[in-house]
Amino acid sequence: MRNLLILFLSVSILFSCDNKNDCEGFDVGKEFEIGINETLRNCPKNISITLIDIQDSRCPDGAQCIWAGMIVVEAAVTIDGKDLDLQLSNNENASGFPDEFSTSEYTVKLIDAIPYPDINNPSKPEDKRAILIVTKRST
Repeated sequence: MRNLLILFLSVSILFSCDNKNDCEGFDVGKEFEIGINETLRNCPKNISITLIDIQDSRCPDGAQCIWAGMIVVEAAVTIDGKDLDLQLSNNENASGFPDEFSTSEYTVKLIDAIPYPDINNPSKPEDKRAILIVTKRST
């Protein structure tokens, strides 16, 4: 009987740890960073976000540009089992994409992208990260 109890507790701890790790990712109402091809989840709210791409045409440090440029991110978002494909930008006038998207319950907003482009130190695609925030809409 004691061995059965130890086995049950061990399995329970193992599965609770796996579920916790699957749900660590971001908190609703707090900014978070996400890399390309990375998926972050908030299991209590049943939200997941996968960043697909970051297009960053901002004027790099060390360059002289005629316009400031912009960020466009593409993401796949799942909220309560509903899949959404998003494109968000920090310059809606130039890109045609808004900086945020809302469902009936949540808003996903693009805050920034890092690292900032630098003409003398180009970043690799795997180093690029978007800064997003998911907030609960007030009713």
